[in-house]
Amino acid sequence: MADSSKRTSLEKELEKEKPDLELTDVSPVTLPGSDAEPTEEDLSSLRRVCDTIPFTIFFVVVAEVAERFTYRSLTGPLQNYVQNPLHNSFRPGALGKGQSVATAIGYFFQLWCYLTPLLGAFIADTWLGRFKTIFLGTITALLGITIVFITSIPAFLERGAGFPGLLVGLVVIGLGAGGIKSNVGPLVAEQYAGRKAFVRKNADGERVIVDPDITVQTIFNRYYWVMNIGSASGLIAVWVELKVGFWAVFLISLSVYAFAVFVLVLGRNKYVTHRPQGSIVARAAHALWTGLRNGRNMDRAKPSYQLQHHGRTDLPWDDQFIDELKVALTACRVLSLFPFFWLCYGNTVGNVISLAAEMNTLGLPNDFLAGSVNPVSILILLPFLDRVLYPALRRMGFAFLPVTRIACGFFVMSGAIALAAGLQSLVYKSPPHSVNFFSILPIYVLTALAEILAFLSSMEYAYTKAPKSMKSLVASINLLLCAVGSALGLALSPTSTYSKVLYQFASLSGIMFILAIVFYLLFSKYNKEEGRMNQVERDAGDERRDEL
Repeated sequence: MADSSKRTSLEKELEKEKPDLELTDVSPVTLPGSDAEPTEEDLSSLRRVCDTIPFTIFFVVVAEVAERFTYRSLTGPLQNYVQNPLHNSFRPGALGKGQSVATAIGYFFQLWCYLTPLLGAFIADTWLGRFKTIFLGTITALLGITIVFITSIPAFLERGAGFPGLLVGLVVIGLGAGGIKSNVGPLVAEQYAGRKAFVRKNADGERVIVDPDITVQTIFNRYYWVMNIGSASGLIAVWVELKVGFWAVFLISLSVYAFAVFVLVLGRNKYVTHRPQGSIVARAAHALWTGLRNGRNMDRAKPSYQLQHHGRTDLPWDDQFIDELKVALTACRVLSLFPFFWLCYGNTVGNVISLAAEMNTLGLPNDFLAGSVNPVSILILLPFLDRVLYPALRRMGFAFLPVTRIACGFFVMSGAIALAAGLQSLVYKSPPHSVNFFSILPIYVLTALAEILAFLSSMEYAYTKAPKSMKSLVASINLLLCAVGSALGLALSPTSTYSKVLYQFASLSGIMFILAIVFYLLFSKYNKEEGRMNQVERDAGDERRDEL
C-alpha cells in the first residue's frame, strides 16, 4: 500500500509538471537557431526590424471585428435612436428621450463594454482559457444584438418595447464584449514565441537586428488595423439608418456576429493556446501587502529577503514573480491617466454628433462622419505609421517608445476637443444650420491619430509588461480605465446640453493638454527601462519552461 501511495503521489506531481500548452496544427513563430545574438557593437550600429509574422494568427480577430462592427453600428446611430422621436421629419429617431439621456446611455454602454473585460479575464485565466472565452463572448453578444434588433422593429417600437429592449440588449452585448476584448489581443500576441533579439541578413544582404519588441508592436498594429475593418461599419450604418431604418442596422450587426461564430468554429484548432492556470490575483495581493508592510518596498517581499532578514520560508512565490509584479505595477501607473483620454473620446461620439445636428449636413446623416471618418482614418494612418514613419524614425536613431507615443496621443486628443470647442462657438454665433458640417471632419481624423498613438500603445504596454498568467487581467485593467472615463462622462452628462456643452469642450481640452505634459514628465523615465522591463517576463517564461 505504501508503494502504491508513493506512485500515486509521484503521478500527481508529474501531472502538475506537464506543459500548459494545448497543441494545435499551427505553431507560434519561433526564432531560427542559426541566427546569432547581437554584440554590443551590433546593438549600437545595426537597424532594428520586425520578425516574420504569419497572417493566419489574425483569424481569431474576426470576433473583435464583429464586436467593433456592432459597437460602431450601435454607438453611431445610438445618439439619434435615443434622442429623436419616431417619425421625426428632420432627423431619424425612435425613442425621443433627448440629448442628455442619449449621451448618458452612450457613456453607459461604453462604460459597460470596458468594465466587463475584468470578468472575461477572470473566466479566461481561471476556467476556460482565452479562445473558449472569446467564443462564449461571441455567442453572448449575438444574443444581445438579437434583442436590440427585435425590439427596434417599428411594430415593437409602437408598443413601447424599444427603450427596455435597448437597455437589456446593451447589457447582454457588453457581457459578450467582455469575453472578447480582454482576450483577443493577448491571444494573438502570444502566438509569437520570440524571446530575444538576434542578427539576420535581409534580402538586400544588410545585417539587421530582429527585435521582439518591435515585432510585438507590429503585431498589435496589424491586429488593430484588422479590428478597425469592423469599426468601418459606420460607413453603411448611418445610411441604412436614414434610408431603411434602425432595425436594418441592427440586423446587419446580427448577421456579422453570426458569421463570426461560424469562422471561430472553423478555426478553433488553429492556435497555440494555454490551459488556464488559475488566477494569481490573491497571490499578487498577498505580495503587495507584504511589500507595503516592509517599508513600501517590493524588493523586501522577495523570498530571498524574507529568508535573510526574517527567516520566512512559507511565501508562495519566488523572486522572479516579484520582479514581474513590479513591472506590471509600473504599467498600471503609466496607464492611470487614461480615464481623461476616454472622457474626451466619448465627447467625440456623443456631443460632437449633436453638434453636427446643428450644422448644415447637406442632406447627409448628422452622424455620418462619426461613424465613418474615425475608422477609415485609422485604416489609412496606421499602415503609414507602421511601414513608413516608425521605420524612418528608427533609421534616424529615434526610438518612438510607448510612453512617448502615449504623450503625443494625449496632445493630439487635446487638439481635437479644442477644435470641437471652436466649432461649437462658431455655431452659437452663426444662423441656424448654416455651418458646413464637414468642418468637424478634422476632429475625427485627430481622434483617430490620438487613438493609434495613445490607446494602441497602451494595449502593447499592458501586454509586454504583464506576467503570462496576468496578461488578460492587465489588459482588462487597461480597458477598465475606459469605463472610468465613461463614468466621468455620465457625471458630466447633465452639462451635455446645447447651452452648456461649449464649457465642457473647452475645459476638457485644457485638462487634456495639461495631463499630456504631466504624463511625459512623470513617466518618460521608463523609456530608458523599456527593453529591460520587457525582458523580465520573457526570462521568466524561459525559466519556467526549463523547469518543465
